[in-house]
Amino acid sequence: MGADNPYADQTAKNTRTPWLGGGPSVDVDLDGLRDYATLMASQQTDIMSRAAYLAPLGRMPSAAFDGDVLGEADAVRARLVANAGELTVYMQKLAESVGNIGNAARTVADSYGSGDALSAASLNDVLFAYGDKSVPRPGGLPEGVGLTFQEQQAAARPAVPAADSGEWTTTSVTPLSAYQSLETAAGPNGERREVTTFSAPGSGITTVTTTVFGSDGETVSSVTTRTSTRQTGDVDIDVEETFGPDGRQTGTTETRTRYDGEHVIGRSTEIRDGDGQTVHRTVETTDSGTREQVTVTSERNADGAIVETNRVVTGIATQGQEVPAPSIAEKYRVNG
Repeated sequence: MGADNPYADQTAKNTRTPWLGGGPSVDVDLDGLRDYATLMASQQTDIMSRAAYLAPLGRMPSAAFDGDVLGEADAVRARLVANAGELTVYMQKLAESVGNIGNAARTVADSYGSGDALSAASLNDVLFAYGDKSVPRPGGLPEGVGLTFQEQQAAARPAVPAADSGEWTTTSVTPLSAYQSLETAAGPNGERREVTTFSAPGSGITTVTTTVFGSDGETVSSVTTRTSTRQTGDVDIDVEETFGPDGRQTGTTETRTRYDGEHVIGRSTEIRDGDGQTVHRTVETTDSGTREQVTVTSERNADGAIVETNRVVTGIATQGQEVPAPSIAEKYRVNG
């Protein structure tokens, strides 16, 4: 048996919703909505312009605690830089929200045209203005208006460069701590890329998070790569793991290199998907005496089996000539 509610009277009062039982229609002043939308757009521009004044908040801590410092100073530097980053993101989201509200107001006004000074708006019209795809399109909305503001931006702006594209220009490299750094790069159309690198001391593990932001400040992609190196006998093992923005593992690449003294006599690379299943494998073997190499490539087929798809054999290296041999046409050459 459940426990009795000692606050039944208060709960009843707090959960009463008489305003849902009906009431007058919502009157929409179309001219007022358009003015309101214009004001919101102006506020969005003002917030975005003022956000540039926050840039020194991220640079000054690094300049104040440059190089090797005490642990306490390093912690202060990292916290100040992190706080500055959070404030910058807040301003970006605030500007975006103000812009979205203004565009929603303009969409509602466009839904009722310019003929009526006052019209009754339905809740569905407002939901449509905020991008709800589950509600019907307002009947009075012009045919030329069909995309949300975010969809229009996505269609108008050029494609964001890939994270490893050569179009990025590094703008700053900031040490966040003795083991962590932040590299910021700018794209050709106002995009931004942030690469955070963290090397755990004494572990041989390096974690790199690459995040790409569009020109509107929205996150386009975020990938974390963790690499580790260890040695077992005469074998070096390198492992690279990738993770998506939700923290789930998306793939693993493991490379094993075997040595005979200073010479590499074998190398295998295995690529696994997020479920740990092998999708690609490359095995290279080298004969210790002749140095003949064999490279075998295998991939997973439609049935889930790993099958050989390619084999390359590199023959024994031949002894090169120190002096070029005479051409075979030399004895047929006519003098004079």
